[in-house]
Amino acid sequence: MSPDVAPLDTADLSALADGQRAWFTTVRGPVFVRRYARHGDFVRAAVRSGNGQDRAALLPLHPDAYPLAPAWLAAIAETAPETADHRNPFASMTSVRLLARMTPDKRNGIPRLSDGSVGWSMPGATARVWPDGRIQLRSTTGPVLACRLEGSPWDHFQMATVADSGLRLLCAPEAQHMTRTGEPSGWHRPYDRPGNTMAGRERNGGQIYDGSTTSSCTCGWSTTSPSQLGARAMAEQHRREATASTAGADQPPHP
Repeated sequence: MSPDVAPLDTADLSALADGQRAWFTTVRGPVFVRRYARHGDFVRAAVRSGNGQDRAALLPLHPDAYPLAPAWLAAIAETAPETADHRNPFASMTSVRLLARMTPDKRNGIPRLSDGSVGWSMPGATARVWPDGRIQLRSTTGPVLACRLEGSPWDHFQMATVADSGLRLLCAPEAQHMTRTGEPSGWHRPYDRPGNTMAGRERNGGQIYDGSTTSSCTCGWSTTSPSQLGARAMAEQHRREATASTAGADQPPHP
């Protein structure tokens, strides 16, 4: 590759001519883009693995996905394993579904089809992931993001991260910050947990109560509070601050 290759985050894929090839750079690795065929409307993009040599993902991009493509491709490049081979990924579909942050409610089970794929939905978008590394994300307004991850080093953590990055681009604005509050740690014996401070209520049997609770958001934010009530308050505060900053960014500057 030439050292003056253009950065992907400023790329305009719609400007590619029929059959044109182009390399782009990302923080993590190179991305190769080519318009499908003469007079075609599609672009095919390949993402390299961390070593810059192996192809780690192949993506067909529809015209309505061009504005989203730079962020989508950069996220895949950042998540890609160091190496890739000719085999399909080997990942637990159940784990992919449970690890995905962009999931409003994980208590609804794991909807699985006969082909082994799992799917879930967010306000404004849906996701489906296949065991062979295919990922398809659809917006209710039209755009579709799809990719085929290549190489066995892709695991369920990375596949969930790729699905999350696409869903964040497609989902409705209110889904950008959907918070979740967990359950308190509960009763346990002090020495069952490393680093226990012995704080909390005691009861018969030498157990103490630990009220610490984790709250998290689809944007990746998370924190642990001393109580479930405190965790809910922190989640509410995060939503207020995040939506306020987003609303402020959308306002035009004052004259």
